Amino acid sequence: MSKRKRHIVSEELLFRYFVEEVSPDEQEMVLYWKDLSLENQQNFERCRIFFIDVHALKSVGQVALEYDVEKAWSNTFRPKKGTDTSRNDGLYDFLKIAATILLVVGAGWLAYQLTHKIENTELSASRDIQSVDLPDGSHITLNKNSQLIYTSEFGDKERRVKLKGEAYFDVKHNPDQLFVIETGEIQVKVLGTSFNINNSASDSVVVTVDTGRVQMIVSDKEEILTPGFKGIYYRSSQLLVKLETNKIGMQNYWRTKALTFQATPLSEVLGALQAVYDTKIETSNANIVNCKISVDFEEESLENVLNIIGETLNLVWSKKDGVYLLAGDGCSD
Repeated sequence: MSKRKRHIVSEELLFRYFVEEVSPDEQEMVLYWKDLSLENQQNFERCRIFFIDVHALKSVGQVALEYDVEKAWSNTFRPKKGTDTSRNDGLYDFLKIAATILLVVGAGWLAYQLTHKIENTELSASRDIQSVDLPDGSHITLNKNSQLIYTSEFGDKERRVKLKGEAYFDVKHNPDQLFVIETGEIQVKVLGTSFNINNSASDSVVVTVDTGRVQMIVSDKEEILTPGFKGIYYRSSQLLVKLETNKIGMQNYWRTKALTFQATPLSEVLGALQAVYDTKIETSNANIVNCKISVDFEEESLENVLNIIGETLNLVWSKKDGVYLLAGDGCSD
């Protein structure tokens, strides 16, 4: 590159230099030009300060909306008396236009931020189960000690919420907008369906589908869940699995207070009862657990449930030190 060309810095090149969109050769050219004379150095510094001021407008609030471009330009680039500015008129005009554009864009950005403040809506259930309706018509039931959060942008481009704890979702169908639930590192995406998410355990997240189709995503793993299946993500092992669900209804017991057993082995029945009633139930002999039972329970006390099981399978129960015991001869084939 000749020295003659190195002396020439166009308006376009200087502008790109300040927004850091120049090649290494172009950067060297600008710096060489700046060092040629004191006048070039002064012009370079004035331009640099003005560009810093323009970009700073994004953080100064309403003041930027009332910024006087003409006055700012005049104060920054007012030529000294006796200075010949004819050689830089083109540069000044170009930078003045560029600065005006940046100011307009910055003011527009600030006006949007001032008038479109994003706010969070937090729905919490502490001691009691809570039912809530979202702006899109979806119905959510929050279990105790659970929280649902969504922003004021909900429904603008997508329907996105954050869940802590456990909730049952009855999502209104909308093929144009995904409904996305975030539970820590996991995302659940649907268009319209009903399902349960349990994020209350420290090591696992369980998604159980009643109707529709759900996509469960974590990192580079995903599973498609349909009715009769559930997805479980184990945080400690980072394992995502898809399992078939039984029809007992344990995942919804906190909401429906109902359990359904259809020719279910007593071992599974007792496992479900211990989980939902948070107690321990033992049997007197191994044959009892192989007995099968078909029965529905809804809002029954554990004692009533054991009475019905005892009458059906010819068993008796007792309680000692907080532990229930089922005893009897078992059942015939």
